[in-house]
Amino acid sequence: MPDINAGFAMTLPPARAIAYFRSKGLKPTMSWKDMQDDAHAVEFAVAGITKLDVLSDIQNSLTRSLTEGMSFRQFQDELEPLLQRKGWLGRGLVADDDGVLQGKKLMPYRLDTIFRTNIQSAHAAGRYQWMVANAKERPYWQYNAIMDGRTRPAHAALHGRIFRWDDPIWNVLFPPNGYNCRCFVRALTQAQVDAHPIGVESSEAYMTTIQQPYGTDGEMRPVTAFRDPKTGRMMVPDAGFNLNPGRGYLAGLGQSLLEKSVDAPPRLAAQAVYETLRNNRLATAMNRDLESWVRSLPARPGKDFRRAGALSPIVLAAISDSAALPSPVITLPAQTAVSLREADASWLGRLASAFRYPVAVLQRGESLLMVVEDLTGYSVVTLARSADGFEPVSSVPWSPAAVARASLIDGALPEGDA
Repeated sequence: MPDINAGFAMTLPPARAIAYFRSKGLKPTMSWKDMQDDAHAVEFAVAGITKLDVLSDIQNSLTRSLTEGMSFRQFQDELEPLLQRKGWLGRGLVADDDGVLQGKKLMPYRLDTIFRTNIQSAHAAGRYQWMVANAKERPYWQYNAIMDGRTRPAHAALHGRIFRWDDPIWNVLFPPNGYNCRCFVRALTQAQVDAHPIGVESSEAYMTTIQQPYGTDGEMRPVTAFRDPKTGRMMVPDAGFNLNPGRGYLAGLGQSLLEKSVDAPPRLAAQAVYETLRNNRLATAMNRDLESWVRSLPARPGKDFRRAGALSPIVLAAISDSAALPSPVITLPAQTAVSLREADASWLGRLASAFRYPVAVLQRGESLLMVVEDLTGYSVVTLARSADGFEPVSSVPWSPAAVARASLIDGALPEGDA
């Protein structure tokens, strides 16, 4: 296998990282064009998340300051320290490579963390896909941690251990497994495993579900953990890192953006989602992931849910109750998804796109009637207000002729890509 510095590769911009891997002679089954498209989609999604984070923090703080009676001049004077407290801005004297003090310097470490983590995950996703494609020649995967003083104990405990490529542990603990995680996975041949002192392990009997804190409000979420047979310790990624980045990574970024949009200022959230989903590769990944989730649900699902999209800015702006705008995020509970699946709602195959590009929207009280294009024609989806935005509650087919008449009905809002 080529001598690859994974830590170095993770610090490179996507285009340079691709060139680096190419220089090492790696020839994945996917084309470099596909990798570049994936990298572009990742950058698009990460940029949307980052902008939403920054602007939400500033707008919420501005609103709060003005509500508390602060003048605009006072706010201007306090803007920089406000951003410092938020972690978006740093200041102070810094020295360049020649030792010359530069005065004030921006150090947006939260932005750096967001970008570094997501680009690292994007590289891990490409690495995962390459390793799967070469599993016949290298069917054993070894977890590797950077063993120094900064390595998490749980990550260090996995260092050097080998599991088959299709072992369930890789669905959970394929790195990165937390912010600034530097771990990586190496693919091994049968000959390399035969020379290994420990050999191959199996996690199948040691995977279990535990409750993990999520966020800062005491919320708990079920996640899959590996109970280490050597120590009895539960090993689980940090909150938010519970999915293998190679399996639905782009869709996970889309879900992250929608999740952040729930609590963001509504107009800002609608614009961020609308602009980010302009990337067709990202929208397609979200559509496929949502459709797969709907298909996999049992007849009697639990209380699971997915964020399915958001109202576009033009729809949000047309809602009559503009004094108290709701969150634009559209949430699909599992039970509703099963009901829509049983009703053969064919737009479930393009969930994220359907709500971004409705044909028309009619407001009826607190609800919205949204005409969407499906796989066979058109459907009318009723969206009801929920605690954190909107939820689809029903769907009926509608003929193209009826859709053409919809824009003539009082209260209808024609919607296009504008």
